[in-house]
Amino acid sequence: MIGDNERDILKEFGKNLKKLREERDLSFREFSRLSGVNTGDIVKYENGESGPNILTLKKLAIGLKVHPTKLLDFNFKVDFNVGLE
Repeated sequence: MIGDNERDILKEFGKNLKKLREERDLSFREFSRLSGVNTGDIVKYENGESGPNILTLKKLAIGLKVHPTKLLDFNFKVDFNVGLE
């Protein structure tokens, strides 16, 4: 089960992915074709319902013609104390 912090990160990732896709004027279908990632998965990522694995992250970056780190260029907080007790 994911916590609120992880859910927030997925939502922020999704917003960033959508912004990058829309900046390039790509439909879901076209983005799917360019990246090789299923349209349904892209929708889930953009809605913050799930997140891609590292290999899918690379495919998304290729489809957008950006460096993979650009997909992670959003604000999120990390609690370094979680799990240390």
